[in-house]
Amino acid sequence: MVLSSRWREKGMGVKVHPFAVVEKGAELDDDVEIGPFSYIGPNVKIGRGVKIGTNVHIEGHTEIGENCVIRHGAAIGFPPQDVAFKGEKSFVKIGKNNTIREFVTIHRASGEGESTIVGDNNFIMAYAHLAHNVKIGSNVVIVNGAQLAGYVEVGDRAFISGLVAIHQFVRIGAYAIVGGVSRVSQDVPPFFMAVGIPLRVVGLNIVGLRRNGFSSERISIIKKAYKILYRSGLKLSEAIKKIEEELPLNEDIKMLLDFLKASKRGITLKGGER
Repeated sequence: MVLSSRWREKGMGVKVHPFAVVEKGAELDDDVEIGPFSYIGPNVKIGRGVKIGTNVHIEGHTEIGENCVIRHGAAIGFPPQDVAFKGEKSFVKIGKNNTIREFVTIHRASGEGESTIVGDNNFIMAYAHLAHNVKIGSNVVIVNGAQLAGYVEVGDRAFISGLVAIHQFVRIGAYAIVGGVSRVSQDVPPFFMAVGIPLRVVGLNIVGLRRNGFSSERISIIKKAYKILYRSGLKLSEAIKKIEEELPLNEDIKMLLDFLKASKRGITLKGGER
């Protein structure tokens, strides 16, 4: 292979710009590219085909899966912004095929042996922040400037819009969407759309469900569950019981019920919190 004079080859197709720093002990798989002024720390593991742009800083015990693209100014693996953190060994684990755009920050976990986790095929846009112990599923979109506090969990194929602020320990369910400039202080159930300050659930994420291949029959059953939760006037415990009694316990309804029952911060409901 003939390389530009701006790059140096380190074997197995790995290309590191002369102005980049890769510390001894870092593990780079085949076909990795490291752009100028980027820094890779000694405990970092980078998978096959990862492309890292300029001024990217990756440190700590960080693992990045194959074919990720990480753009200018991203900072990954830094210590958590947590007053309880005492320097214990913790991790960032990022799956494969993720796009991480400019100036995204992803902090390692707080707690010995704990991990901040990002799944596969996610699109994390510029200036988003994933704090310590966050867990992101797969096929998630996180839009510019979204801020996820510690221990937030986001289910598969959820959509977090721009400038959303999510309180620590909050969960966003699979296939849910949170509208822009929202403040999220309680859990958002799977399949639903939530927006505003205070946050309200305003309906189903119909577009997202259709894009992900949900049939009209599946959507109809989820809609019935929504009406019981948000339009019946029942207390949450009563609504859960009514859903169990009246709707087929298919995979979607089971997912919804499991999510509701596991909530610790409470569920976002229409018109505010209850």
